[in-house]
Amino acid sequence: MQYKLSPPPDPKSNFEDPPWQTWFFTLFKLFGAGNLGSFTVATLPNNPIVSQQAYATNGRKVGEGAGSGTGVPVYFSNGAWRVYSTDAVVAA
Repeated sequence: MQYKLSPPPDPKSNFEDPPWQTWFFTLFKLFGAGNLGSFTVATLPNNPIVSQQAYATNGRKVGEGAGSGTGVPVYFSNGAWRVYSTDAVVAA
């Protein structure tokens, strides 16, 4: 493994300081982007990190009509939130 996680910096220091940012970056490299939680399609975050995941509570599965989505897991790629099963941009 090319990254090694050291103990966290001083908890009294600012999280925006370089030691904390380096530590968070290493966490991301070791464990991935993580799941952001549940959102409607309209409220999915605008600036996630590529490969971050979320759940679109009103996203449409294959065969569901407009406005009747029952929810789908999504990931951020190529500037858009995409449905895992189809790689299509998620729609409500």
